[in-house]
Amino acid sequence: MTWPEARQLIICVTLISAAIGSFFFVLGAPYVLPFSGLEALAVAGAFYVVMRSGERREIVRFEGHDLIVERGRRELEERVQFNRFWVRVELRAPVNRFHPQRLLIVAQGRSLELGQFLTDDERESFATKLINALKKKR
Repeated sequence: MTWPEARQLIICVTLISAAIGSFFFVLGAPYVLPFSGLEALAVAGAFYVVMRSGERREIVRFEGHDLIVERGRRELEERVQFNRFWVRVELRAPVNRFHPQRLLIVAQGRSLELGQFLTDDERESFATKLINALKKKR
């Protein structure tokens, strides 16, 4: 869903909520209207948080002898470079059952966690693909 589509949905929810609140206001229940406004505000806030987190990107690529990880939302915010011959990919088990696995790139005393927004299955799949790509590039 794009920002304009989300904005249209939020406007629809707000209008419906305002209509319901106004209806009850006319019937003599004035406290429904402010709560319907709070409801619309909560929906808009939730959409903002979800849409903002959905913009996160991580790009992993090989360039020459380097493994490059670029991160950001709409534009590049962080760029980390590793010598691909020294890179080790680690998939660490969760601390407890409520925490996800951690996918790490470790090299020369540095480590970088990848795929914090991925599910455990996606992390495992990506780790396998990254290990295979590292083997091919060597």
